[in-house]
Amino acid sequence: MPDRMDKAFDWFVLVLSIISGTLSSFPEVIPFLRGGEFDTIIIIRLLVFPVLILVILWLWGSLARTEEYEVVMKSLSWIFASIILVTDILMFLVGTVPPITEVFVQRRFGILQTLIPLELVIPIPFCSFVIRPRLREVYKESKFLYSLPRQILIYVIAVILYLLSIGLLDVLPILL
Repeated sequence: MPDRMDKAFDWFVLVLSIISGTLSSFPEVIPFLRGGEFDTIIIIRLLVFPVLILVILWLWGSLARTEEYEVVMKSLSWIFASIILVTDILMFLVGTVPPITEVFVQRRFGILQTLIPLELVIPIPFCSFVIRPRLREVYKESKFLYSLPRQILIYVIAVILYLLSIGLLDVLPILL
């Protein structure tokens, strides 16, 4: 069973890498970069850097010496990957679907005020109702997977790590 979860995550990272690579190849579809010069550093921080951190987190969990530490790191990785996926999908939709683009770009609807909460809330049901039960099947003895406060703490850590990885403080003036 751990092999199935690991293979699923490998595919997940592959899909995230393809999406991030595609979006970084076409920065004009990223709504808050439209109409200006494309700063390569911002594109790398938004799309590439989070995927690199994700790979490091997953490897760290895979190489953990204790099973409990492995569970924590893999849970963090799944949450982090879910946040990246939702972010990439939202950026793609806002940049390519005309009705959505019109609402966010032409009417100057607050991208930051809308997308950031969505990308941080949408992964919660996926991780809570799909990933955590599967991890419980694999790691039956794990106390971490049965502790809601610890799960919430890991989610908060994943969110903070994601916001730091995209350089939110650097990107903030562009998004507003």
